Amino acid sequence: AFQVNTEAHLQPVLCSSIFDDEAKDEKAEEKKDDEGILTRHHLALLKLIAKEAGCEPAEIVDADLCLMDAQPSNLVGLYKEFISSPRIDNQLSTWGAFEGLCDFAKDANAVAEAKDVCLAVSFDHEEVGSQSFTGADGVTLPVWLDRVMDALAVSDTQKPEVLARSFMVSADCAHACHPNYAAKHQAGPFFHKGIVIKTNANQRYATTPLTAALFREVCKRSDVPVQDFVVRNDSPCGSTIGPIISSKTGVRSIDVGAPQWAMHSCRETCASSDALHMLNLAKAFFAYFREVDNAAAKL
Repeated sequence: AFQVNTEAHLQPVLCSSIFDDEAKDEKAEEKKDDEGILTRHHLALLKLIAKEAGCEPAEIVDADLCLMDAQPSNLVGLYKEFISSPRIDNQLSTWGAFEGLCDFAKDANAVAEAKDVCLAVSFDHEEVGSQSFTGADGVTLPVWLDRVMDALAVSDTQKPEVLARSFMVSADCAHACHPNYAAKHQAGPFFHKGIVIKTNANQRYATTPLTAALFREVCKRSDVPVQDFVVRNDSPCGSTIGPIISSKTGVRSIDVGAPQWAMHSCRETCASSDALHMLNLAKAFFAYFREVDNAAAKL
């Protein structure tokens, strides 16, 4: 079978050298700038970036460039029931979380009656370990939470109680059962069947029976369908920021997500109905969780 070598087979093609007039001037430009950015990047690329930025190539101090699919997202399928897009994982959950929070905040009565601090947080670098200045495996969120509680005059002795009553939905997309690779799955999850609860006995996901029960009740109150996912015993299991943040904060957590195909490919696919389910889940969580949690505490 063909094996992709990420060094040899994934080099981008910028242009053909036979048409590249910039290459003829590159050596001359390098002599003028023997320590600057012109010695580290192709001049044609720098000129393209400078044109977009409205500056001269030599004025670019440094660059952090990544290739990405620039084609717009679109609806596909006979009934337009699929979303084809780059970076569905995890922009779909990010969109749902922030849109859901904004929709909840539009209800003045709900905000006035709320007893919770409602948060939507998105981190960088989840796919490469989360250990970075803006990653989840750091002190950024705990420090923010501490500052929020300080601003609300929560004492140091009260802070552990606040965290113990809190709940985190770690929303990262789930691997849907692909019809061409059904043998890779136990049974599901499937498109259009709702949000996926992800469970792993080795703690790759933060889900517990208690957090799953609370989550199901929230979804029930807002008619959001729910399905379950457990990776096959003969397959490796990825992880999320759920266990990372839960272990750092002591907050009850659950790992969920909308199902998708071709996760981490340059072009991914999910169901348009499940995008709506993700949005409705976020709105329902902000609206109903405290009521559900208080009722469960009385049992």
